[in-house]
Amino acid sequence: MPPEESYITIYRRFRPETFDEILGQSHVVRVLQNQIATDSTSHAYLFCGTRGTGKTTMARLLAKGVNCIGEGERPCGKCKNCEDIKNGSFVDVVEIDAASNNSVDNVRELRESVIYPPTAGRKKVFIIDEVHMFSKSAFNALLKTLEEPPDHVIFILATTEPGKLPATIMSRCLRFDFKRLSVADLVGGFRRIAGKVGVQASDEALMFIAAKADGSARDGLSILEQCISAGGGDISLKLIQELLGSPEDSLLAELTSHVCSGRAAEALLLLGEMLASGKEEQMIIEDWIEYYHSLLIIKFVKDPARLLGRSAENIESMRPQAEGMDAALINSGIYRLSKLLNDSRWSPHTRILLEMAIIEMSGEESSN
Repeated sequence: MPPEESYITIYRRFRPETFDEILGQSHVVRVLQNQIATDSTSHAYLFCGTRGTGKTTMARLLAKGVNCIGEGERPCGKCKNCEDIKNGSFVDVVEIDAASNNSVDNVRELRESVIYPPTAGRKKVFIIDEVHMFSKSAFNALLKTLEEPPDHVIFILATTEPGKLPATIMSRCLRFDFKRLSVADLVGGFRRIAGKVGVQASDEALMFIAAKADGSARDGLSILEQCISAGGGDISLKLIQELLGSPEDSLLAELTSHVCSGRAAEALLLLGEMLASGKEEQMIIEDWIEYYHSLLIIKFVKDPARLLGRSAENIESMRPQAEGMDAALINSGIYRLSKLLNDSRWSPHTRILLEMAIIEMSGEESSN
């Protein structure tokens, strides 16, 4: 009996194989496409940005592009070299995790391998992920190679914390800053992937996932995958909220109404019902902050849908409450809940802190 194939997560299964499939980051794609087409690639790149914005994916596409043997625009994603790089079997593309290979000895081994020319492609590409984890001595050892690299070598350094890199390293790299992905980009990508796996997902559900992803494609796809596993062929907003322990907007609207009217007792009773139904304290706080933020945007922006991951119908249902609240009260709610979110990360008594915040907010807002 043949061995069963191991499961591949959605994020890896649908990783972009050409520049056309990349979500956002057009400012990076445009430059790299032009450099590959004109054979004018740099010897060292620095990709900076928060998690899940496509740094490693872009590094692999660049590695494919300089080694692609297909016709037309590179990378083609279909030739033998592109397929081998995708499968991790291309000997001239080396990926290094700096978190676990951060010593000077690791860099010395890398420098020794740099000397040898590529065996299967045009360029030998070294992708160093989380490069800020290198030790000081490792950076010093890498610096010499970055100063005088062989013509056949390209270094791609990726990091979420560029501030931790020595200036001497940064000055020798062509730097690209990866932006958080917009809700529109994420929703479009999620919709395509849902279609490929034969799943129906509502616009509200996809917008909710995109908002939760906070600009990270990987985080959003992890949520989408969880929903696909639990929801069969349909993904609804209610399903996602149940899986994440996230409260519905109607509950947040009622909670906000109680607090704004100084009805602390009613607000506490509603919180108890939410928790009893399986809602998570941390998720309630995070979603309540986002709800207050939505109220603020709806109150002041003529076309709030451009800034919020919410449907037009959802925005209109929130408009009366937004317009009926004073801006100072909305701001106060955001500040108080943000402080609560920070404090709750260091306390085992999140519920008590949340109840205290509700009582304080009810007192503040009833006095206005």
